[in-house]
Order: sequence, then structure tokens, then C-alpha cells
Amino acid sequence: MAIITKDPHIWFVCRNGSGKTQTVYNDETYEHNYPFGFEVNFADIPTPQKNTVTLYNLSKQHRAFYRRKQKCYVAFNWGKSKKILAEGYITKIDVPTSDGVTESQVITFTEGTDYANIKARKMKITKKSRVTGHKTVKVRNKKGKLVRRSVKTRRIKTKLVNKTYRKGTNYRTLIKGIASQSGIKIAKIDLAKNPKLKKAYTATGKPLTLLKQIVKKTGSMMAYIQGKLEIINPKVHRRTWYVIDDQDLVEPPASDEADNGENTYEITIPLVPDITVNVGIRMKSKYLTGDYYVKSGKHTFDGENPQTQCSIAKV
Repeated sequence: MAIITKDPHIWFVCRNGSGKTQTVYNDETYEHNYPFGFEVNFADIPTPQKNTVTLYNLSKQHRAFYRRKQKCYVAFNWGKSKKILAEGYITKIDVPTSDGVTESQVITFTEGTDYANIKARKMKITKKSRVTGHKTVKVRNKKGKLVRRSVKTRRIKTKLVNKTYRKGTNYRTLIKGIASQSGIKIAKIDLAKNPKLKKAYTATGKPLTLLKQIVKKTGSMMAYIQGKLEIINPKVHRRTWYVIDDQDLVEPPASDEADNGENTYEITIPLVPDITVNVGIRMKSKYLTGDYYVKSGKHTFDGENPQTQCSIAKV
């Protein structure tokens, strides 16, 4: 069954620091026929993707609205219901360019929140301990004379240490603990396996680096899904499957061999907003058949052709 490509609706929504929003909207109808371009990327890595939106012939007032660090999102659907492709924060606003007829304004936004710069010190916790010491005081002896004497003292000493998790703690608890302590927001945790620590574990280092190492040991992976950081079980039974046949393919699939020897195929189809990392693809083409899953890709729109390009690997 071919992908239905009618009634496209496109949104670029941005909110400033005062809570006001500016929406660029196109549904190809009168007064709402404002085409703009975008490129939204997705990949099975825990690094937020950079995306671009290209706006055309903006008024001075509308152009002045945009500022770095504003929250924004791109949405698309074949129909009126809004489906967000990616959301994040504006990181770059290019100088407008013109070809003499059309003025273009490119805005770059980074998906979700980048946690790579969270310092290792975030993994420190305060530990209190009682310590015994001595101090010299002056006291009067039996004859009434002042003399110096050493007396025992006790006080609470505070120091910063790295948190240690006990032997037997499961990895889900470990992941949640590190994420919570460091302020990393994980929208979903779906582990392929959830082993327990065979010995005590001290969380030392950058939080994101620790999470990458721990997640790998569970047979899972971290990725940004439509702007939110998730931990994905790549072996899970995929609830969403898209059947792709020759009517959908814009061009024949291209084969590519990764450095690890894994064969992947690049396919280009009309834009499907729900396709992202780990979604199942059932190929029924004369060029390629079988069950695959999405490793990476991008949604693009050049003002005329909304498309999804993705790299798929055999299930």
C-alpha cells in the first residue's frame, strides 16, 4: 500500500523568553501558503542532532523575533493533526541572503538538550562523618591557678565524594540514579537486559560518559527521539512497522557497508513523520525484501517535495 501524500501541513513554531510564540504555517491554502524548507536529522547515537529551517521573504518584524536559545520545533503531517519531527533550541541564525528575487533566512536549532558538557563534579555528593580531635584549653587547678590542658573534641566533618552503588544494585536503578543526580532527563528507559552489579560501583567521571558505558552493558542504546533522550532496546519487538514497496520508493535502494561490516541500505520515500530511530521497515520491493529497522536518517522539505531518507539495517 502506497504512502498517501495529500493535504500536507507544515509548522515551525518558536517561543521567546516572554512566552510569546511565532508560528510559520503552510497548508497550501489561501493565506496559509507559506512554503519553507527544513532538514531534520535522526540517528542512533546519544548526541543531539543539528537541524535547519529555511524561511523565505520574512518581514523585518518577523525576522527580528528570532533569537539564540529560544525553544522551537518543526512539525509535519499529511493532514491537520500536528506531528513533531524535532524540537530543541536555536543555536545559530544566519545572515539573510538574496538571489535578487527571494530572500532566505536559515535558522539552525539543536535537538533536545546537549548533556555532553555536564562536569564530573556533578557526580559528587556530600558525606558527613564524626571526627575526634584534641584542643588545648585553660582551666584552673585545685590551687586556683590557670593551666593548659588537652581535651578530647568531636565534630562533624563534611567532604565531597563520588557516590558508590552497592553490589547487587540493578542497572536500571544505577542509570536512574546517575541521571537524577546530574540533571540528565531521560524520557524513556527500555533495557534489553537489566543485570546487577557484581561489585560496588563508584560513579566517577562525566555523567553522560558513565551512562553511555552502563547502557552499552545492558545491550541497549541511547538516542534522541524527536527531541527527547531515550534508552532503546534494539531487540524489542517493534510495534510500528511501515511497509515500503516500489510505489513508495523515490529511487532504488543504495547499499552501503559500515566499518563494522554491517550492511545497510539507503532508501528515500515521501515524508513519514513517525519514522525515526529503531522503527521497523518491511521492504516489499523488487530491489529489496525483508524486515529492517531504521538506524539514522533525515526528514527534508525543499518547498516542493517532503521526503524521508533513512539508513536501514536487517533485523
